[in-house]
Amino acid sequence: MILRRSSQSRDDIGALSASAPEPIRIAGKAPGVVAFHGFGGTTREIELAATVAGELGLSALARCLPGHGSHARDLAKTRFADWVSGAKTAYEELAPQGPVIAAGISMGSLLAAELAIEHPEHVRGLVLLANALWLRAPLAFALRASGLLRVPDFMMKKGGSNISDLAARKTQISYTADPVHAAIDLERSARDLRGRLARVRCPTLILHGALDGVCPVQNAWRAANLLGTRDVRVVILPRSQHIITRDVERDVVARELREFYTRIAAQTPVEP
Repeated sequence: MILRRSSQSRDDIGALSASAPEPIRIAGKAPGVVAFHGFGGTTREIELAATVAGELGLSALARCLPGHGSHARDLAKTRFADWVSGAKTAYEELAPQGPVIAAGISMGSLLAAELAIEHPEHVRGLVLLANALWLRAPLAFALRASGLLRVPDFMMKKGGSNISDLAARKTQISYTADPVHAAIDLERSARDLRGRLARVRCPTLILHGALDGVCPVQNAWRAANLLGTRDVRVVILPRSQHIITRDVERDVVARELREFYTRIAAQTPVEP
């Protein structure tokens, strides 16, 4: 795969496709759900994880990560460490209320896993949606080669969101292009994280679209095999692409989230 520079005018390259949604804050009981969106995305793609929590009376928090929700020029200035820092800030806002469930889609699933590794005493459940632990081979190879060759940074124009549902695809909010160096760092960080997944000990729910054009469906089973817990449920959605929370089987995603949250909540002692 060849990484191609965008042919858009300089002012348009990497613009957000629509106004960024507001942060999602839902008051409720523990365990709270802290949820993270994907690379170049916004809270719209992880909103389902928060709203399901709210329906169960649980607290929830989802907000745009550093470099997101504005312009891809801002994303170009950030790296995985910055996104982890943003995830920790969100976690620290919710954690004083009690134990949490960490959930994320695509890149966000990596951030959720980082929290489960760093805070095993407080993160009681982990949700990996369309996890980005591996990218599709052509893209992963191109990013790795670009990093080794130290190519100058540039914007990769995006061809649209990977969603089967046409109506949802039209209303998906993301950058129209992604900065290459930030993407290179994401792929490199995912490789590093794979070697630490054995430290995840909490119950984990893994959902993935069979038609995912960004992260291979095999990621679901590969991630499950690397986790340090055997309390893992893997669900493959046969008609869904990458943004499974907004795709044609989102009702199945909601049901799985609801059942998982309910189980973790039942295992969470009520604090006096």
